[in-house]
Amino acid sequence: MGGWMGVAEAINWLKDNGEGVGKVFMLIANKGSTKLRELRELFGSEDWWPVKSHLRTLTERNLVIEVEGIYKLTENGRKVLEGFKAMEYVKPV
Repeated sequence: MGGWMGVAEAINWLKDNGEGVGKVFMLIANKGSTKLRELRELFGSEDWWPVKSHLRTLTERNLVIEVEGIYKLTENGRKVLEGFKAMEYVKPV
């Protein structure tokens, strides 16, 4: 399954996968842009494959893009990040 899914679905998907893809997404979002080596170090993995796998999934879902070895959020990724930020201010009733 890949492709863009919409902001609400993407937020729920990232939350459900918070220790993997969600963590990589937030690392990129917080840094603005980052290289694979830095991501691997921030992720806390000695192996490359988990981070590469998460990046591939985020790229397939059009949340992250890689340009000349640098990963950053796509327009859709920025919308999802804005949704996360908005949820922090809105508490469930």
